[in-house]
This record gives sequence, structure tokens and C-alpha cells, in this order.
Amino acid sequence: MDSLTASIVDTASALSAQKLHNEMNVKLLDKALDASAQQALSLLAALPAPSGGGAGQLIDVVA
Repeated sequence: MDSLTASIVDTASALSAQKLHNEMNVKLLDKALDASAQQALSLLAALPAPSGGGAGQLIDVVA
């Protein structure tokens, strides 16, 4: 195998390894986003229902 062919093979191999690495990272990030979304939905579900009283009224807030 000449040096040009070897270089092409090495480049293709490196690109393939990088593609596999990137695909694994995307899957990991996808799982992390799913877990984060589930936690957010759990937090939203745990919020108390709005009372409806005082809607549209101004309140004084003292800092």
C-alpha cells in the first residue's frame, strides 16, 4: 500500500471513530434531556392548583 492510500485509510478510520464517538455523545445527551424533562414534568405536577382568588388584582410587595 502506498503512502497516499495509507493516508486515506487512516483518515477514513479516524473519521469513523469520531462519528461513533459523536453518536454516543448524542445518545447520552438525549437520555439526559429526557431525564431532565421528566423531572420538570414531575415538578410541574407537584405544584398546587391556582386558587383563582385575587386574579387580576394588584398587591403591594415590600422588598
